[in-house]
Amino acid sequence: MSTHAATTPTEQVPFVLVAGFAGSGKSEAGKLLSLATGWSLLDKDTLTRPLTESLLSALGGDPDDRQTPLYGEQVRPLEYDCLMKTCWENLEHGVPVIAVAPFLKEVADTQWTARLLRRCNRIGAAAEILWVDSDEASMQERLTARNARRDTWKLANWREYLGTITLDHRPVREHLLIDNRVTSPTPLAEQVEAAALTLTSRHGRGPA
Repeated sequence: MSTHAATTPTEQVPFVLVAGFAGSGKSEAGKLLSLATGWSLLDKDTLTRPLTESLLSALGGDPDDRQTPLYGEQVRPLEYDCLMKTCWENLEHGVPVIAVAPFLKEVADTQWTARLLRRCNRIGAAAEILWVDSDEASMQERLTARNARRDTWKLANWREYLGTITLDHRPVREHLLIDNRVTSPTPLAEQVEAAALTLTSRHGRGPA
């Protein structure tokens, strides 16, 4: 989905946001997409988790907190700031980027997505969103299997957690959809491979 109507695919640097709920399988999808395209992978957790945990502790909070206002208002914005600045630096140097994070607030915000597109236009990048969809049973199964401390509250308060999200949440902008339910008839790898073909054909950037 080009943001420059009159340009050729090779003139734009791909910038793919891989988004979805905790336990949807974003990280796995992002890794598969990076392998299929050769584009750089930037995962928010990889970039920021040690700093996030240290900052939460320094602020008197729980290093595994991902649900209180302390995290949401003081720490989360810094995580996304670090991720996005790293993305922009790569894109400005012509490096295609796959950014993995929930992006729940961001992709639902028309103003945020408009700012994203304007900046992409300025630097010659093309923004894409890959939404990794799932259902509550599949997400619970994945969170249980990965056994990460940051998921402890969600799993211990599963019904309460589900009350804070909307499972039919979707990006406001056009996006590619991955069905990563455990019951999905098409394996994740096949769906990501198809998405990779779509993206590389749009932007003329295949594996190096």
